[in-house]
Amino acid sequence: MTALNTLTSAEQRVGNLLSQGLSNKAIAQHLVLSIRTVECHISKALAKTGCTSRLQLAVLLLTDAQQATEP
Repeated sequence: MTALNTLTSAEQRVGNLLSQGLSNKAIAQHLVLSIRTVECHISKALAKTGCTSRLQLAVLLLTDAQQATEP
């Protein structure tokens, strides 16, 4: 099971923007959410994937997304 499969669709949307290097504030503005909601989604995604930092989560999500598109 990939990291993407363990996350809710909201956590995946936030993770996608996180992987693009956006700040919590920028993610919140883009998705029309509160910063606290973005923080909660990131926190839950970190817990579900076992990552210990935003960077580690971003790399994991980028790696999983790339593997999902490979034949």
